[in-house]
Amino acid sequence: MALPVTSVLWKDYVDDRAVQESDFEVSASDIDPANLQDGEVLVELLYLSVDPYLRGRMRRMKSYYFIGPFESGKPLASGGIGLVKASKAAGFAAGDVVSGMLPWSSLAVLDQAAQGMLQKLEPSLLGTAPLSYFLGTLGMPGMTAWASIKKIAEPIKQGEVAFVSGAAGAVGLVAGQLLKNEYGCRVIGSAGSDDKVALLKQLGFDEAFNYKSVDTAAALKAAAPDGIDIYFDNVGGPTLETVLDQARSHARIVACGMISQYDLPDEQKYGVKNLFNLITKRIKLEGFIVSDYMAELGAAFGATMAEHVQQGKVKALEHTTEGIENAGKAFVEMMAGGNTGKAVVKVAAEDPFPVKQ
Repeated sequence: MALPVTSVLWKDYVDDRAVQESDFEVSASDIDPANLQDGEVLVELLYLSVDPYLRGRMRRMKSYYFIGPFESGKPLASGGIGLVKASKAAGFAAGDVVSGMLPWSSLAVLDQAAQGMLQKLEPSLLGTAPLSYFLGTLGMPGMTAWASIKKIAEPIKQGEVAFVSGAAGAVGLVAGQLLKNEYGCRVIGSAGSDDKVALLKQLGFDEAFNYKSVDTAAALKAAAPDGIDIYFDNVGGPTLETVLDQARSHARIVACGMISQYDLPDEQKYGVKNLFNLITKRIKLEGFIVSDYMAELGAAFGATMAEHVQQGKVKALEHTTEGIENAGKAFVEMMAGGNTGKAVVKVAAEDPFPVKQ
């Protein structure tokens, strides 16, 4: 018997403006599990992740060396948690919970190429934390923060001053809590609302400010009069320029993202004018893509971050949108800073593995 499927399709490339809800199309279709072919698996989407990096795949040009733009008229794809409903592929069985790159479809048939982007969650993990956490603090954003600090910012001395921009987002929240609670830094965070600033202070940030209502340079000078040792950069643009002026000698800058520039045409992108500070202050500025670290650090991350969450060193926060038909809206809101913590879309009506009490 055919099963109903709801998908979210990408309409066409958006190169030089903000993505809008009208750039997505909700589509209805169906899948008959009886038609599953050898080598295929049928996966029900439980949770979907929306992240800033997806903006690069909505442009005409290839933005990541390993993956191209979304195809017009086809479902988008991003990190997701799924439940295998049926399988004719080696290595997967009905009932397996998988994480990885999944299409924006409530139900999807995946071939062997798509299966290569998935990994099974260990059964022992099911019920230990909400499944959605494996898209956030226990997933790619958490790995992004943890591994990049380890590989780029270390060695870190207790008491060093760290600044995290975009600190109320999925990666920034984890980065700030790690720098404070694991490394003993004095941590400053910036965010786009007074409510987010209050939240950062509740989570232990020593200082936080609303970059929309105060001058960033003045706020950083007041919070760190002797300069900044570590900058976890999620925004780029003028904020990066400000930090280069206020960085101490031998500062480390983790270039994680530049969300302030993603929607701008090339001629409007901000040109940082004081890069000579990299030389005179011997500043280390390094970019990365989280997949660079998966083979080396993936297993250690899983064990370490799970322990941090259990011990309360890192608190997982989520901004949840209900229904796959609202995935486009969730993405647009996230890009506009409407989320606090990890932005996820809850697709399935119920979590098949609720947290054990």
